[in-house]
Amino acid sequence: MLGAKVRHHEIIDHLANRTRLRKSHVVSYLEGKQGLLERLTTDQVSLRILTADEILSVAASGEPVILRGWGATSLLKDVPHALRVCVSASRRTRVKRMMERLDTGNQDQVERIVDQNDEAAQAVMRRHFHIDTRDINEYDMGFNTDRVKVEQCVDEIVKLVKSKEFAETDESRRSLRDAATAHHVRAAIRTHGTTSHCKVRVTANDGRVVLEGVVDRIEQSEACSDITARLKGVKLIENHLRVAEMPVRLRG
Repeated sequence: MLGAKVRHHEIIDHLANRTRLRKSHVVSYLEGKQGLLERLTTDQVSLRILTADEILSVAASGEPVILRGWGATSLLKDVPHALRVCVSASRRTRVKRMMERLDTGNQDQVERIVDQNDEAAQAVMRRHFHIDTRDINEYDMGFNTDRVKVEQCVDEIVKLVKSKEFAETDESRRSLRDAATAHHVRAAIRTHGTTSHCKVRVTANDGRVVLEGVVDRIEQSEACSDITARLKGVKLIENHLRVAEMPVRLRG
């Protein structure tokens, strides 16, 4: 209908390769189901930054795409042509559907699974994107499939995607490129040995990238600029990184 692809496995594969983690670890992170050992042995910050980079890379690929979860709602909130949709159902309906899908009569067990999935998804969005998935203000459109058939949901989504309110424009494409560029820079700085622990704020505006924050050494500041300069889409760099003052040692 829209010629859009649902991206799922490709993102997992790329993240696993970039982070050198098992696919199962990446999936458990994205779904908020990491155990204690996984949380202790996984670089959460790097994984969050790289996940955002992958999502923005897919969104900015130029192809129609459907991104399900993983923070896309938050990451694309400033892109005018990105439609953010919430599709939900009551707990009772979801339990019933899962029991049918699993072909089981164990309602108590399925209820626990549904509740655990809800808690995990909400925790991920709060922890990494500071948003409440139940807040309808985070979305452009919402559906309750207790009452609205899936076919009707699809029709309404397609209608809005094709509307002038969500039409792609030069300005909306630029907003997406800026968001993607900023996340590319963050990911590149985070995955470089010299700058991996630097906390750098990155903003991008039509190819002009601004770096802000504090680094320990002048070499790190220079490395951030060098890394940024090699990335596609970067035309100009404004490096406002400050070097932390080293404590003065007094000799007695």
